[in-house]
Amino acid sequence: MKRLTIILMVAGLAFLGYACGSSTSNDDIDPVDPIVGDWISEGDNVATGLQDLANTASITAVFNEDNSYVVVSVDDSGSEVTFTGTYETGEETSSGIRSIRLEQAQPVSVVSEGVFEIDGNTMTYEVIQTDPDIGATAPTVEGGFGSTVIGGQETGSYWVQTFVRQ
Repeated sequence: MKRLTIILMVAGLAFLGYACGSSTSNDDIDPVDPIVGDWISEGDNVATGLQDLANTASITAVFNEDNSYVVVSVDDSGSEVTFTGTYETGEETSSGIRSIRLEQAQPVSVVSEGVFEIDGNTMTYEVIQTDPDIGATAPTVEGGFGSTVIGGQETGSYWVQTFVRQ
């Protein structure tokens, strides 16, 4: 009987240790950045600047959880260019607009900066190359969409585009 009592006590302590052990709550897990996923911008959703200067017909963008990205731009003749690199996003502001910085590795090394906002499955996005310097000032969270400055002039919606989550 003494042996049975000891076995039950050990079993009870083991269960108690298991029940009181550490657990992972949702508070312990970093939330996935809402930009993570597959996006497409095509037709009138492509920024006017990209349509005018590069004849861009569509852009697909994949933002990964590891902060890498792959963007494929297709012009109106069907030619594709693939861009790869890493990205960082800023904290969401009360307006919902966030900053983004992209360090492109391929096909050439450049840095682009800008802003984005996600509303459901739609992303409004505006970025411009800042390094090497092309004489542009990136849009800011405070300035909102359309705050890109080139040659001392705000460009309005010229570089703003819309992506739809796929």
